[in-house]
Amino acid sequence: MPHTQRKRGESGFYHVVAKGDGAQIIFESDKDRCVYVDILAEAVKEHGVVLHAYCLMSNHVHLLVQDDKQALSAFMKQLSENYARYFGKVTGRVGRVFQRPFWSEPIETDAYFLCALRYIHANPEPAGICSARDYQWSSYQAHLSDSSFVEVGFTRELLGGVRQFEAFSASGGSYARAFKGSKLARHLSADELSSIAVELLGREVLNSLRTMTPECRGPIIE
Repeated sequence: MPHTQRKRGESGFYHVVAKGDGAQIIFESDKDRCVYVDILAEAVKEHGVVLHAYCLMSNHVHLLVQDDKQALSAFMKQLSENYARYFGKVTGRVGRVFQRPFWSEPIETDAYFLCALRYIHANPEPAGICSARDYQWSSYQAHLSDSSFVEVGFTRELLGGVRQFEAFSASGGSYARAFKGSKLARHLSADELSSIAVELLGREVLNSLRTMTPECRGPIIE
């Protein structure tokens, strides 16, 4: 079945999500994550894609990229195939490692860029792993110092510096939601959705939803 044509943004900025096929785990060890980061850095260099943020979770990866050369598809193909080749070799796994096609959403304003950046770094928090700052497998620490393959200057220019980046990252609360109008909600896990619902509605209201009719419950959930 042919894939739907990917929506191309005018700015060249995209939030990209690569998920494990069938929601399966794609990283079983820190060595796996190290290998993926190395492959990511290599693909960034080869395709001229600018990487502004990344976060590796157990069964998916978030990327914030700038694709001025319209190389996103080739970049993701190399990244996914090279890692899948490694992962299959060390685990004996047969078949796809990543779900196809990868998901992407154009980012057209500076405000949306910053919200996506904060959202990506915040992923470990609702999963109960650790704070965004303490998570080893994202670009958060790169934005506090420097990186050979993550572009940090653009974010610092928008926010005004490293301290402002830290303050903005913390301003999203325990779970930084995607920007208004984003289609990312369709890709949230049940745990993430539950975390957002409790934060917005409170646990009492959330529990009361179970006794409501679908007609009453629908607008509240929306």
